[in-house]
Amino acid sequence: MDRDRSTEAPLLVINQDGPAAADNVPPLPPSVTSMAKSGSLAYSMESPRKSKMGKKDGPPGKKEYKLVETKIIDEGDRTDTHNSKSKIDANESVGYIPPLPNSPDPLAQANAARHSHASFTSSAASIGLSKYPHAQEVSETFGSKTREIGIIITVLVLNILLVVLGHGMTHEGLTIMVSPKVVEFAGGVVIEILLLFTNALTIIAMDIGGSIFLASLIVKKKGYSMAGCGFMQSSPIHRLNFTGKLSLNSPCRKNLQRVAYLWSLAEVMKLLSPIVYHPSNLRDRQYPTLTSSSGVAEFIFGNALGCMRSQRSDCLSNEVGSQFVFGPQLDGAVGSGDTILGQGFQMLVATNCQCTDVSSPIVIQEHIMNMQEQKTIMTALQNLSVPFIMTFDSITATNTSFGSYSTIGNMQICGGISDYVVPICYTTVGGFQDASVAATFMTDGTTASIALVNSVAEHVDPRESAVTVDSMIYAMNAIWPAGQVFPLVSNVAGMMNALLYWCSSDLIAVDPTLLDPGMETAYSILLRAGMQRTWDSAGSTCVREISREDQTVVNLTPWGSICIYIAGGLQSFLSLIALFAGSVWYFSEIPLGPAIRVIRQPTYFMSVLCESPFAVNLVGTGNAQEHVIWQAIDVIVRIGESFETMEEPVGRIKMERPKLVRSLANGRMYA
Repeated sequence: MDRDRSTEAPLLVINQDGPAAADNVPPLPPSVTSMAKSGSLAYSMESPRKSKMGKKDGPPGKKEYKLVETKIIDEGDRTDTHNSKSKIDANESVGYIPPLPNSPDPLAQANAARHSHASFTSSAASIGLSKYPHAQEVSETFGSKTREIGIIITVLVLNILLVVLGHGMTHEGLTIMVSPKVVEFAGGVVIEILLLFTNALTIIAMDIGGSIFLASLIVKKKGYSMAGCGFMQSSPIHRLNFTGKLSLNSPCRKNLQRVAYLWSLAEVMKLLSPIVYHPSNLRDRQYPTLTSSSGVAEFIFGNALGCMRSQRSDCLSNEVGSQFVFGPQLDGAVGSGDTILGQGFQMLVATNCQCTDVSSPIVIQEHIMNMQEQKTIMTALQNLSVPFIMTFDSITATNTSFGSYSTIGNMQICGGISDYVVPICYTTVGGFQDASVAATFMTDGTTASIALVNSVAEHVDPRESAVTVDSMIYAMNAIWPAGQVFPLVSNVAGMMNALLYWCSSDLIAVDPTLLDPGMETAYSILLRAGMQRTWDSAGSTCVREISREDQTVVNLTPWGSICIYIAGGLQSFLSLIALFAGSVWYFSEIPLGPAIRVIRQPTYFMSVLCESPFAVNLVGTGNAQEHVIWQAIDVIVRIGESFETMEEPVGRIKMERPKLVRSLANGRMYA
């Protein structure tokens, strides 16, 4: 036993009773003794009775101590430590103590202290990561928040564009550079996919906004119910059912149930996707034109257009306007005085003209014209020396009629007060009725001389007419484009243009008293020319179609317009609510990212639930109904950092009672 102890000689022996007098051990230097007293050297005490198995080797007052030096090293220092290990062991075996300087350099001591602190910090972080190897830093910036909230903003813009698209397809139609056959085959599917796509994006935006708002509540000091996580993890259509299964004493049942109706409303919007549309082929023969119509207007008999107030005073519609009759079109030879009977229709054309200053901002405020059209007409009034007419892109349309504004310039109709004071005429076209029309022609025997002299509606069908407002607007726009100035060049020297003959009593100047009925006749002439240019003609033996295969006009039916307005409007409203809910992230000082993941993703939710004390509430619910499970954990909690890891380099995210956790910190490592 003594032989074993001889190979394990103590490094140092301190005699507490007197000077160092141990056998074979030199006395300690004062510097080493001071280091031992200050704690720089750690020592361990062994009982003599235990170490020598009852044998006494020295005086009773002596005790043996082993001094062990402790040092925290980095991984980079392991090589040097390993190389010098054998030397240190050899020195320690004989009780060798390295010499210590009596007066060390202060700068060297400071560098050694800094190196020791850096080594401790690095080692502490390494210990934290080794304990939680999957820890990540929680870092939220303005850019990271905007990436999430930017999705909501994008969805809001798309829903607004959907409303604008529906407005365009309702009134003038959407002109696309696609063949009518392709549109007829796939147009309905594309519109339905578009509505379903925007609806799905709206629900995603609502999920993002709702998760952010719930996260802002659950990280606060008051906390929020854990049932909010189950609410967001349920499918949108089942969220209302989820809230109905919560306990009546639930702290969040009432609020979540109210919010669930918003998701149910968004899901109902899917039922509006199979809306009705109809593609319209662009019929445009490129003739007649406004120039040709005004040129041959002097050869048109007033009765050929129906019952015009400018031509007759016995019309039934004299008090409100003129009756325009469009009868069967002749495609062949006919004798003078012959009358043909065929299907046609009639409509009411009413015009009201008022002198207006086009340079005034009132014309824009009252939606008579836009700024570009105002600039165009003012330029024409300054530079053109001949009369002109112009119509504006301010068409107001309903299911039964449409109206538009037009003007006549450089005619001095309004007394010459100002060059910018001109008559602005509002013409309404409506009252469409199918009828059997008797058309009478006159000729001198040649085909070129055949002229229509009279059109009379023999029998009027009281049912809804086949003529649509959209087709009439398209016919008018084809021959008289809005926003363009059309000079009225005289057909005969010293006389006005033939298009305005019915506005004058001497064919030289416009009579203000005949302006309204004269404009009704001019409108009827242009409507007739526009229908001849854009409509198909069907005979008893064949159908004559002249279509443009490179373009198609897509229109929505009235029911389709209502559906797309409702869907786009409500989805825009829901997206705006989601944007307001998600914007609280910008004002939150507490990072919400971990809480958002817990609320939205079941994997993270189960991870924090397993570490929480509320997991014991689920004991015995392995075969329970779903609402029983959520009622068991429907308690107020807070997502934050555990107090146990406040002083550690890596914190732990826990879902606990609000008073047992503290707020998360941005820029800190969490597991």
